[in-house]
Amino acid sequence: MPIASLVLVEPSLAGNLGAALRVAANFGVDRVDLVRPAVDPDDDDVRRWACGAHEHLDVRRWARFEQAVAGYRTLIATASARGRDNLPVVTPSEAAGRLADRGLDSAALVFGNETRGLRRRHLDRCDLVVRIPTEDGFPVLNLTQAIAILVGFLRLQAAPPPPSAPEPATEAAVDGLMGHLESALADIGFTEPDNPERILRKLRRLFGRAGITDNEVRILRGICRQMRWAARTDPETVVGAHPEAGDPERG
Repeated sequence: MPIASLVLVEPSLAGNLGAALRVAANFGVDRVDLVRPAVDPDDDDVRRWACGAHEHLDVRRWARFEQAVAGYRTLIATASARGRDNLPVVTPSEAAGRLADRGLDSAALVFGNETRGLRRRHLDRCDLVVRIPTEDGFPVLNLTQAIAILVGFLRLQAAPPPPSAPEPATEAAVDGLMGHLESALADIGFTEPDNPERILRKLRRLFGRAGITDNEVRILRGICRQMRWAARTDPETVVGAHPEAGDPERG
């Protein structure tokens, strides 16, 4: 089973983009999402390198990263481990094992610009960060090489999830939860006013590693509603749950 999509953030070279489209088609990836590409995917040089891949792909362009990834349930970033000690960097084998529980058909592989790679804010949005093992003395892979290695390896290694396994929540649902958490944690004074992202970033990584489900998102948002109500209520008047909080199991 192939992954759902490749997400390419600000690709800049026609040859790389065309070759990446060809690799996607080679391994049965149906869709490629391009975030602010510096080269038109219909450019003649791109089509030359793609070797007919356009006929097999749904190629979409987006102005914002958040728009491109909103519908996927698992985002897998690619980055060098150097300088990433505080990120949950895993090997391709570890990523395949985790995808076996989540499913490839709702996952997207995210690749950065050929020169800069992925920005920190993009890495923070992803559930897993994968590093392809390379020689320490010459570790940098070409964009298309990295795509080919990971797409091919994950297709071979990640088995379909058990039928009873719940799907992770979409990125859009997790985004909504993070916004709710930011407000609720600020209301109770848990986050630092000048740097709320420090805690929120760690929580987002936790949710990504856990593969948080839609039901779990609803439960946590119910907790957030109760926290916000309690923070605004005189403790001496509190006798029970907020009447509009509802049952978090029902959203």
